[in-house]
Amino acid sequence: MKRSIYKTILAAAALFVFSGCAYADGSAVVSIEPTSSTISVGGTATVDVDISGVTDLYGYQFDVLFGASTLSATSETEGGFLATGGTTFFIPGTIDNVGGSVTATADTLIGAISGVDGSGTLAVLTFTGLAPGTTSIDLENVFLLDSNFNSIDFTTQDASLTVQGGGVPTPEPSGLLLLGVGLISLVGFGVRKEDPKF
Repeated sequence: MKRSIYKTILAAAALFVFSGCAYADGSAVVSIEPTSSTISVGGTATVDVDISGVTDLYGYQFDVLFGASTLSATSETEGGFLATGGTTFFIPGTIDNVGGSVTATADTLIGAISGVDGSGTLAVLTFTGLAPGTTSIDLENVFLLDSNFNSIDFTTQDASLTVQGGGVPTPEPSGLLLLGVGLISLVGFGVRKEDPKF
């Protein structure tokens, strides 16, 4: 049993690397959602890698690219879509916050079963805002496989994320300090009215 699981994983991995196989019919869309969002410096954003309109999805692979001066990727987890078809083997992508990428995310069903149909989330990524600016979040090197290890045709939709902030806010004086300054001013004003020297 273990041997057949390993064979399935190796076969799927080999097909991810060699993408020159026949395309299955389909009009799936792989997208980053939400397509546009805004966070503050130091804030976090969660983006989904979603798929819609797919038939017989058995496995997938993708890379995500982003602006490393604006964002830092902190984590990636498996989405729930593929697991609706059975046991999965998920490989989180390698995070590179210097180059701005999460590479070689992969997931596959295990065993001689059909793939899943429909729409859902493939993976969830979390980012932290580093500096003000807007960066695209792009999908690259996307491969989709059906249960016969044929590639599934698809299109991709990228997204953007804006990080706001950067100015250091001027701290407001406390209420007690303002009250003290006000009392001193009133006392000084009273002394001036009574003393002709002022």
